Amino acid sequence: MTTRHAAAITLSLLLTIPAAPTLQAKPSAIPVSSGNIESDALLPASIRLDNVMVTPDIVYSTQTGYRPLLLDLYRPGGETSRPLVIFLHGGSWTTGSKREAAHFADFPAVLATLAERGFAVASVDYRLSGEAPFPAALQDVKAAIRFLRANASKYGIDPDRVAVWGASAGAHLAAMSAFTGEDMEFDPPGMENTGESDRVQAFVGWYGPYEMEAMFKQAAAAPTQPSEPAAIDTAGPLRFFGCTTAGCPPGLIAKASPVNYVDKNDPPTLLIHGSADATVPPAHSVELNKRLKAADVNTKLIIIDGVSHDWSGKDQQATANASRKALAATFDWLEKTMLKGK
Repeated sequence: MTTRHAAAITLSLLLTIPAAPTLQAKPSAIPVSSGNIESDALLPASIRLDNVMVTPDIVYSTQTGYRPLLLDLYRPGGETSRPLVIFLHGGSWTTGSKREAAHFADFPAVLATLAERGFAVASVDYRLSGEAPFPAALQDVKAAIRFLRANASKYGIDPDRVAVWGASAGAHLAAMSAFTGEDMEFDPPGMENTGESDRVQAFVGWYGPYEMEAMFKQAAAAPTQPSEPAAIDTAGPLRFFGCTTAGCPPGLIAKASPVNYVDKNDPPTLLIHGSADATVPPAHSVELNKRLKAADVNTKLIIIDGVSHDWSGKDQQATANASRKALAATFDWLEKTMLKGK
């Protein structure tokens, strides 16, 4: 075993940025790097992260012509049925994996930290823009929810307490799944576990796009001069939604916009966004929060001042502070929402 893997297993990685002394299993101790992470921090076998058992690469869905879809499951010790949190990664619907998020240097350790607080945590891969267009990824998320409910007793999950949490493109998919529970329009073809519900009881969105007309207008207007970096990489997202810079198929924008599915039956929601986000402007979360309030849904909006997408700040310390603030707020809200009275 390498020194790096040993450090991951004990959750005692040194911070990659200046910080106060670490606290065991606290968001303030989570390592945050100066750049986005594109690496696999888990071993290819079941491993233990402190008191958390991680079972990687569980196949939750197989469809002819596509790769098997996988999830990693994090479970604390004990025999109690735990509320479930499902995490959906970002990456413009084009890249990313279930073991990466923003600047967190060891995202599996982040998820293990949440599991230590009393949750089962599933991090889910889904089909990307180069594999299948929308709504395939949403169908995958719903398939994962149903699979985990169908195997609740096997994995120590309380099927009546399921939350979905996503970042960026993952937040879009999480919102769609949260607001379209049991909507047959989005059932995958040849759906498995048909006796299980895909409804969730809580939703957390980090810097997500929720109103797609504004998002596509931004994509079409993205700067093209080499000296002027585009706010977003347009090719993958447009392909994912079957669009071009000239427009989208009729009805697609409305169908793919979470704000259009808001109603009084939606689950409690936490939205967190950076005030300086140019990739997905904070107006997306502000508008969604407004519509949820109008529908009398329990919702909370947190705007983190001075940071952009992926909690990127003016320097490494600002990025670390924002990343930890978002994580602490998320963990505390999930604990209050999903563990109360249990």
